Amino acid sequence: MATTVRDAVLRAVKEQVDLEVVGVAADPWELLQAAGALAADVVVVPAPAGGLPGVATHLLDQYPGIRVLAVTGAGTAVSYRLRPQLVEVAWATPAELAAAIRADDEADR
Repeated sequence: MATTVRDAVLRAVKEQVDLEVVGVAADPWELLQAAGALAADVVVVPAPAGGLPGVATHLLDQYPGIRVLAVTGAGTAVSYRLRPQLVEVAWATPAELAAAIRADDEADR
């Protein structure tokens, strides 16, 4: 994940009492292993221009209950989950990014 996006995610989560970073992966292979080992609820990945991050497909296949939030350096994100809905979210502040991270969980309650 690009350093600026990684830093934005870490800062956004750090400012929230109900969110916790349980791991940071250096590459997609490490991410796939860590997501299962750490029982992650949400995985944040960098978003490529105009498409689904390749690792998101693998994450959703291996861990059907996981949510994947693909973020860009431009301040937008797309939430992926195994359900027939794709929700585009926008964020500009750490608080808005944190809200996007927890949004899918709140929608399921």
